Parts: sequence; C-alpha cells; structure tokens
Amino acid sequence: MRLSDTDKLYKKLSPIQAATMAFEANVRRDDSELDAIIDCQPQLYFVGASNAFRSRSMGLFNLALLYGTIYWQTRAWMIQTSYSWDNSATKKALTKIGSVEQALIETCDQLGVDIAAVKSLSSSNAECSFVEYADVTLTAEYVDTFLHVAH
Repeated sequence: MRLSDTDKLYKKLSPIQAATMAFEANVRRDDSELDAIIDCQPQLYFVGASNAFRSRSMGLFNLALLYGTIYWQTRAWMIQTSYSWDNSATKKALTKIGSVEQALIETCDQLGVDIAAVKSLSSSNAECSFVEYADVTLTAEYVDTFLHVAH
C-alpha cells in the first residue's frame, strides 16, 4: 500500500480510533506509523495555560496518585502481614511505608508543595505517619521517583 493510501485511511479514523492506533504504534516503537497517524490528525490552535503550567499541574496530580497507590498498597500489605506471625514481613512493610512517607515529605519540601494537598488527593491525609521506620536508601529512591513524576 502506498503511503498516500495509508494517509487516506488514517484520515478516516475517529480521534478515539486514531489515538488507540497511535498508542499501539508507540508501544511497538513504530515511529513511522505513529508519525503518519499524528500527521493525519487535524491540527488545532487554541489559547490556554502555558505548557510549563500544565506540565507541573499534571505532574503534581500524578505525584499524589502515585503516592496514594504505593501508600495504600503498602498499608494493605502491612495489615496482611500483621495477621501472620512473620515479623520480618511486617518490618519490611513498615520500612517501605515509612520510606514512602519520608520521601513525600522531602519531595514536597523540594517542590514547595503543601504536603496536606498531596495527601488529601491520595486519601491518606488522616493516616498515621511511619517515618520512624524509614530507610535512608529506600527513601532516596522514592524521592527520585517522586521528583521524576512531578516534573
């Protein structure tokens, strides 16, 4: 099939269909198909908030959602291990949750973000703090991850 024929087919796709195909092409790392799909989409020009503003806003939402996911998954693991007699598993869970908590504190401090806002979005604002169990190395890994997600 010639490229122009392919372009004609891509132009007939709905935005949802095109986005789905673009996603799949991106996952396959098929840059030529991805570019062809994107090039066939109508180009819209609009006035809106700056890219930096939108990127930071999305990054902070993603930070809260990632923190919440890790926090609640680890809390569930911690509760599960507390019903067993495996103290080493409970200690690992406490270390992980303490490290995640400490990492959020450090990340919010570096970003100048109110930690209460992040915790509120993650539905963990009234939860206990386990920072006394934090591991320095694990905390540093989570700080790097959180900062990467927030930018």
